[in-house]
Amino acid sequence: MRIAAFILLASACQQAPKADPAATSSAAASASVGAPAAPAAPAKAWFEGRWQGAFQAELLRIEMQAGGLKEWKNDDGKKASGEGKLSLEAGPDGTVTGTVSGALGDLSVAGRVDGDRAALTLTSPQPDGFHGVILASQTPEGMKGTLNASSGDSLQVRQATVTLSRAAK
Repeated sequence: MRIAAFILLASACQQAPKADPAATSSAAASASVGAPAAPAAPAKAWFEGRWQGAFQAELLRIEMQAGGLKEWKNDDGKKASGEGKLSLEAGPDGTVTGTVSGALGDLSVAGRVDGDRAALTLTSPQPDGFHGVILASQTPEGMKGTLNASSGDSLQVRQATVTLSRAAK
């Protein structure tokens, strides 16, 4: 039975019509004369676009057995604590720029999104202003992470949970 099927298949292949090379090349030439096919637009990265967020800065108490600064213990957390707002723009290459305003002052933001995580640096135009970092990860709602910042002399240290969502258009 197998031999009969093999012989039948082999004879069918021998009887299959051969493609005419001239017809094939003329069909290809006429297809290339028409309008070129537009390349498919690459999918937009999940992070690309405008983002907005908020945080509540609060005292980050640093406890050290030896070598700690007495000023850390004297910081009551009243200065530079409170609400803050973020406005960010993430490019298709993962580059992020933006601003922070609020309890920590007016800061600029620069950083990158890599995979499902963002690493951002906060910089003050004032030498004694707050500087810090935000580390955030992708969530179903947007991004969520932590902010850690300190004053220019590092005597005041603040922390916050940061939540970012897509900005309204």
